[in-house]
Amino acid sequence: MSNTRLLYIALVSLVIVITYFYIRLNDVKLIKTKKTELSVYISALTVSLFVMSLVYYPEECYRAAVDGVDTWVNVVLPALLPFFIGAELLIGLGVIDFIGTMLEPVMRPLFKTPGNSAFVFVMSIASGYPVGVKLTCSLREKGMCTWAEGQRMLTFCSTSGPLFMIGAVAIGMFGSRLAGTIIAISHYLSAAILGIIVGFLFGGSSKGEVRSPGTRGIRGAVNAMLAKRRLDGRPFGVLWGDAVRESINTLLIVGGFIIMFSVVIQLFSLTGALQFVTGPFERLLSGISLPKTLVQPVFSGMLEITIGSRLLSQVEALPFVYVVSAASLIIGWSGFSIHAQAVSFISRTDLNPALYMLSKLFHGILCCLTSYLICRVFLSGMPQDVFLPDPGVVSRYTFFRGLVVSTGTFLALSASMIAIPAFCMLFRTVTGFYIKER
Repeated sequence: MSNTRLLYIALVSLVIVITYFYIRLNDVKLIKTKKTELSVYISALTVSLFVMSLVYYPEECYRAAVDGVDTWVNVVLPALLPFFIGAELLIGLGVIDFIGTMLEPVMRPLFKTPGNSAFVFVMSIASGYPVGVKLTCSLREKGMCTWAEGQRMLTFCSTSGPLFMIGAVAIGMFGSRLAGTIIAISHYLSAAILGIIVGFLFGGSSKGEVRSPGTRGIRGAVNAMLAKRRLDGRPFGVLWGDAVRESINTLLIVGGFIIMFSVVIQLFSLTGALQFVTGPFERLLSGISLPKTLVQPVFSGMLEITIGSRLLSQVEALPFVYVVSAASLIIGWSGFSIHAQAVSFISRTDLNPALYMLSKLFHGILCCLTSYLICRVFLSGMPQDVFLPDPGVVSRYTFFRGLVVSTGTFLALSASMIAIPAFCMLFRTVTGFYIKER
């Protein structure tokens, strides 16, 4: 560790010297330096430090990159590929317009978003990060929602998947199915509450909002679907090829971010930077009678949720309520690795990535508070423990198993998203049980 600290002291000193001579040679003061030039300069220095760290720790970085590749191939790729391809096909075929027309009366009053946001919300719940952001940006690019609607959708349509929270984290890492149930309930409940709050506070103006065309009911939904299909005009073979190509390109971007952040977190741990940053917070928690051992796992989770959750599971003698609350905070925030993936999609649109990250911060805090309240109210006086079990769900998760599960889940959800609203509309038409609009 001493050699590592000496290396980074030398690197920091070099950065300071280079910065000083840069300012002197350009004959400008730091205050007057243009913002864009300064950001480019800082980015170049950061990347230079990253590359030098790769050279100094080649074996550790290689192992971290291999772990990232393994996570992407065996977990992320099979879990997301059917959802990406299927969602692109449903958008091109106009099925999203069909669903949006029927669910407009539900989503508009609650979240101040179009009916097709229900499809995005359900797909995000089923598949996890970053499907919700990807679908929201796709709708925005195709003009199927306004800027305000898309921004509101990002607040509640970006969620983790139950397979990760219950299977990977709760059972595979904590060895507690109860922990997964509490984390999942608080996660989805907090997302819905946050969406309703944002819609109530910032959804007052409806000018320019995109509403489903035509009359409501099954006939109006079918007309909306046919109109969208005629507007698209691509043959099914071309649509299929475009969907596969777009999905593979997206998953390559996601995989690159996973591998890069896996290496970055390893470097943070090796160089002692993580311990340096978390030191003051550990002393603060000790002063207010909270476990200081929570700090490093939570800070790691701020960067990448899987690593942070794994470190949290390895903390000994940690009360159940703190484990669940901290895990909910990490998963709700989602980590800078997920944020980087989301920003890569948001940057293609006019949506604001800073507002998205702010909403995820509130989501994480709300998840933490909800999990804490659930544990205190419903589990009061019940001794609950978490432990790190023998190799469990995560080690048995393979590419083909994940692909089969995610494909079946997507088909079931898509069919139910079409069948349930259609059945309700048919029931109302046959029985006459509906309320006429004024």
